[in-house]
Amino acid sequence: MAGALDFAFLSLTYLAFAGVFHSLGGRVSFARVDAVVFGATFFLLYAIYFSIFTFFGGATPGMQLRGLYVVRLDGRLADNRQLLWRSFGYLLSASALMMGFLWSLWDDDSFTWHDRMSHTYITEAVPLDLADSVESAEPRQTFAHK
Repeated sequence: MAGALDFAFLSLTYLAFAGVFHSLGGRVSFARVDAVVFGATFFLLYAIYFSIFTFFGGATPGMQLRGLYVVRLDGRLADNRQLLWRSFGYLLSASALMMGFLWSLWDDDSFTWHDRMSHTYITEAVPLDLADSVESAEPRQTFAHK
């Protein structure tokens, strides 16, 4: 469901960009070359969307709306280095004709390529870092996933 939400957000954003392009005098047609350009710009938007939200927010908007967390294999929140590897893994998984995502169908732990590369996975369970902070009496300010 989170993936469907992210795809909807991406598609709406892409359509908005295409609308702005058209309103500024750009010509939108459905020739073969234009299809390649549309595909390449959609992949670029995909790369930016997943990289920025994963690295700076710890999760995409679809994941955040569904209450999902990116955690390390030990159950704690992923650090910035792991999130950077995860972002790179998203791009690699998608650029290989989505094989990185389909890999989870054959993997023993149902992990994708970006899960394996970053040593993280997605869960609905509250990460250990957040569970510890709920129990403590001291309020502490957090930024995104940290």
